[in-house]
Amino acid sequence: MRFLIIALLLLALSACAPGRGKTENDAEVHYMLGVSYLQANDPTRALQEFLLAEEIEPDDAKLQAALGQAYFYKKSFADSEQHYLQALKLDKGNPMHQNNLAALYMELERWDDAISYFHQAATNLIFSRPEVAWTGYGYAYFKKKDYVTAIDAYVKAIEQNRNYPQAYVRRAETFFALDQPEKAVVDCERALEIYPDYALAHYNLALANMKLRKAGAAITHFQRVIDLIPDSDLAHQSKSYLLVLK
Repeated sequence: MRFLIIALLLLALSACAPGRGKTENDAEVHYMLGVSYLQANDPTRALQEFLLAEEIEPDDAKLQAALGQAYFYKKSFADSEQHYLQALKLDKGNPMHQNNLAALYMELERWDDAISYFHQAATNLIFSRPEVAWTGYGYAYFKKKDYVTAIDAYVKAIEQNRNYPQAYVRRAETFFALDQPEKAVVDCERALEIYPDYALAHYNLALANMKLRKAGAAITHFQRVIDLIPDSDLAHQSKSYLLVLK
């Protein structure tokens, strides 16, 4: 699960109003088509539509953010960064853009840049999803092996939203790294109460149970990973562990 927030507008690029010219309406049509394609997991066609809209409305922050998301999913990260930064320039302090830029920096393993933007988003009082930013902030510190700061951030995320499963799973990873598998089990089980089909929670729970020498439980959760996401890296890793456990 990524930290990127799909927050493309529920509103159009430009609200329909009497007297608007054809070009503005065309930009709106291209934008909304791009949104629908991106939501349908077709970033290529989304990008085509957003670029057509940009030819008409190049200075719209929401469109620039949409371009950033489309390029992110196309793994064109330099272009994604350029458009996210442009969105922030046009819409200063928007925490959604800050969060998504931080998610991009996580992908690029630029931990300190990610930390900076996640913190800006998490502490912005108008951000509706601070738990996402606090979890990203914690995970960046986890990657830097600063486990104390990571756990503190996950606690903040859970305080913001006690039903956000990713915060529990990421904290479980940190407990596991600290050789505290019992606490990792508790957090993974809590995540699965919220979201029973969370593959990463099953995988981390299997690892923790294996550490605790509970082979039966580990086998159950590794098998669940395989059932949920059979062609993924996590599934392949789970199969390797099952060969050892069975």
